[in-house]
Amino acid sequence: MPQRSARLQYFLLAVVAALALLHAYGAAIRDFNVFVHGQSIVRAPFESGARLATTTNLREEALAAGIKPFDTILTINGQPYTSRSMLLGQIRRASPGDPMTITYRHGSDAAIESTSIRLAALQSQKLSPFQISVNVIFAVLPFFCLLIGLWVVFARPRNLNAWLILGILCYFDALIINPTLIVGPYLLPLALTWNIVAQAAMPICLMFFGVYFPDRSQTDIKFPWVKWVIAIPLILLCSTDFIANYGDMWSFASISWFVPYMYPVNVTENVLSAIAICWFFLNLGPKIGQATGDARRRLRVLLVGTSVGLTPLFLLLAVSIFRESDVGQGIPEWVNISVFLTLLMFPLSLAYVVVVQRAMDLRIIIRQGTRYAFARESLTVVRVGLAIWLAFSLNDFFRHPDHQRNDIIRILCIIGVFFAFRFVVSKRLQQMIDQRFFREAYSTEQLLSELSDEARNFTEVTPLLETITRRLSSTLHIDRIAVFLRSGDNYHLQLATGMPMPAAGGPQFFSLPAASTTITTLSRAKAPANVYRDDPSSWLIDATDAERNALNDLSTELLVPLPGRTRLAGVIALGPKSSEEPYTKTDRQLLQTIASQTGLALENAELLQNLTTEVAQRERISREIEIAREVQERLFPQTYPKLSGVDLAGFCRPAQVVGGDYYDFFLLPSDSTTDSRLALALGDISGKGISAALLMASLRASLRSIAGLQQSDLAALISHVNKLVYESSTANRYATFFYAEYDPINHLLTYVNAGHNPPYVLRGTETIALEPTGTVVGLLPDAEYSQATLQLHPGDVLLAFTDGISEAMNHDEEEWGEDNMLASARQLLNRPECTTTADQLLTCIFDAADKFTAGAPQHDDMTLLVCTISRTATNN
Repeated sequence: MPQRSARLQYFLLAVVAALALLHAYGAAIRDFNVFVHGQSIVRAPFESGARLATTTNLREEALAAGIKPFDTILTINGQPYTSRSMLLGQIRRASPGDPMTITYRHGSDAAIESTSIRLAALQSQKLSPFQISVNVIFAVLPFFCLLIGLWVVFARPRNLNAWLILGILCYFDALIINPTLIVGPYLLPLALTWNIVAQAAMPICLMFFGVYFPDRSQTDIKFPWVKWVIAIPLILLCSTDFIANYGDMWSFASISWFVPYMYPVNVTENVLSAIAICWFFLNLGPKIGQATGDARRRLRVLLVGTSVGLTPLFLLLAVSIFRESDVGQGIPEWVNISVFLTLLMFPLSLAYVVVVQRAMDLRIIIRQGTRYAFARESLTVVRVGLAIWLAFSLNDFFRHPDHQRNDIIRILCIIGVFFAFRFVVSKRLQQMIDQRFFREAYSTEQLLSELSDEARNFTEVTPLLETITRRLSSTLHIDRIAVFLRSGDNYHLQLATGMPMPAAGGPQFFSLPAASTTITTLSRAKAPANVYRDDPSSWLIDATDAERNALNDLSTELLVPLPGRTRLAGVIALGPKSSEEPYTKTDRQLLQTIASQTGLALENAELLQNLTTEVAQRERISREIEIAREVQERLFPQTYPKLSGVDLAGFCRPAQVVGGDYYDFFLLPSDSTTDSRLALALGDISGKGISAALLMASLRASLRSIAGLQQSDLAALISHVNKLVYESSTANRYATFFYAEYDPINHLLTYVNAGHNPPYVLRGTETIALEPTGTVVGLLPDAEYSQATLQLHPGDVLLAFTDGISEAMNHDEEEWGEDNMLASARQLLNRPECTTTADQLLTCIFDAADKFTAGAPQHDDMTLLVCTISRTATNN
């Protein structure tokens, strides 16, 4: 079944991405202006506080003008101070050094005072490269977290945990970027909306992620109401954030009623957010002890990544709250950089545990990464050391012009060692390190070349599969590999390594139907497919319980299709790696290439097996046909009847090994030898080959069994033969047939021509055709026939033939024809070497036909019957 559509999820993702990226776009424009024009942009001398028009976060220029914390600003440059946007508008129109006239009041009952603030630049001096780097890090980091969140949802759109991760990672974009500084009539409202939603969503999403990843926690099962007690008030309080922020930005008066509640609401939100984050850890922690296998590894990576990534940031937030300053303000830059670089552990660990097919154990990640880094760095140290050694040696060599032979050999050896290590030894050591620690930097070309060479030597399936699985196991370090091969409409387990091979037909015998979800998915994708059981959007969700159980029993993590010419030849089921690493993109590319070669090799092996079977079958058929040919030859007259004054000859040359032509002559039973009559028969069965030969044998048997019973009444005899042949053959089978009986005493030839081409009697210059006297035999059940009689004279020659003789064709597909055949026969009758016996005449006619065809292929059976009447024969 096809994977269920995720169009709705992708649509929601597009909406979220549009809001988030517009927010990031506005921040990018602001950061660019700060980097490029920071010395000409005015900064705000103060910020608004919880009581709207009261001052907080005073700058030096405001303090110098006499403004104190919590003063109430009344007017700015003569205009009433009604909103923060009014202050920002005044700043954007000013330049550094311009005065800003302020009227204000100390306390609620104090007199109104006036002062002038000398506005300062956002940057007092040009940023150093280090400061630019710091600002770039702070600008890129939230955008990086945002992209990770969007990518996770794009990769797993139907996975609830992926959406929760997006809600968590969007928080950093809202935390670091101040939306009030984003310029634009449309961008500012969108940015402010996104900022409020993202900050409110983070603790809720983090809490739900701790509850439901990778499975619902036992704590939540016991106390399901806790998360809702925390989440619902946070969602409701989010509306107050909209009221406070929009009122602060555009109208202090519109939210004056809300001012007494602003501080307690803010405290309540912070407390609930802190409780939500604590509930995340309280639900996540116990899962590690309860989970097993892959789930436990994911939880460990998540817990460590979250703790290491967020702890420094929480400490930084606590310091900023205590100092009542912005995050990172007044903190050494190297501390800020370290904190925010460490923060990357958090989004990366979130993305890792949701997106990867199989998580590595935390100890393996740390050990492999550390050993790999040290191993690679050691090679770098050796290369740098050799380069320094070479540089000093060359310097010393050229500083002293007087060189001895040993000095030249020494410097050449140093150069040779450097270049050998740099271009040969270092590369090989790097490959060994990669294969030892990450086990994926194998030589693909070498492996494919070796497998190709080995695959050519196999003509049987089992040795081929054993070689492929052995090489894959040693290269990718896989303990369990199973191979399914197509057999009819099912794919049966053919080979299994790392597990006992189940007996065929037993309870553990594995088989995948061709119509199963597994086979359908692999046939459609034509690429390796992950067996990811925890992903609700995976194709495996549509598989049957039998399929999932089979894959679970084989510990399958990756399925690799073996492509055939027209359909899937088989499937390789790969278990986990020994290192517990997931299958990488490089692994999948290698496996797909090997699978293509294996599929081709399997097709070739199957083709060879089929050819071997076919050859054996053909040899058997050839032997059987040869036997049929021998049998058929025995059906033709083996000895000619001895009849005074009559000379007989007959021959059949089939177009194939066996043919459908029939000729026969035999003496009919009689009371006395002087009255024996000669029977002559010639037939042409429709078609050629075995079927025609079988009908020919049936015709012969029918004729011989009836001929002796119905003498003199040839019409009735052929009618009886017709009925027997009709009953013993299919509707499209029939035979043209000529049958005659010759009375040697009266020299009368009585015959029936059942649709056969007319035999000819050559009498001097006269040619007598024995035309048909009825239809073919075997086609109609009740056909009627008539007989005819011809008086033969001494010297007459009877030629009865099938159309294979008269219609013999040359290379130009020109037919010899009856006229040419008769003309050649007459010419041959004038040649003594062709007329001594009937057999000589028959041979000469065949030679004449062969001379005309000139070696062209024979298209039909060629049969000729010759009967000559001696010139000394007399009528009684």
